[in-house]
Amino acid sequence: MIDLKGNVMKLVKFIGPEGPLYLNPEHVIVVRKGMKDTRIETVNGPVVVTEEVEVAARLLGAEEIARDVTPALPKSIDL
Repeated sequence: MIDLKGNVMKLVKFIGPEGPLYLNPEHVIVVRKGMKDTRIETVNGPVVVTEEVEVAARLLGAEEIARDVTPALPKSIDL
């Protein structure tokens, strides 16, 4: 697709609850795992897609996937 300035714009196709969605990877802020679906935060707002987090990140061009592996603290600490 070509934008108004004549630049080529890359769009990635995802499947959402209402049907296919096309997202520009340059507008994506974060990809998050939900209970059933994957949530992609863009500059225009959140979008829900059915692809797994790893698949969505790779389609958007991520080379590495950052994961939070920090263990949760216990609710009470006995001293």
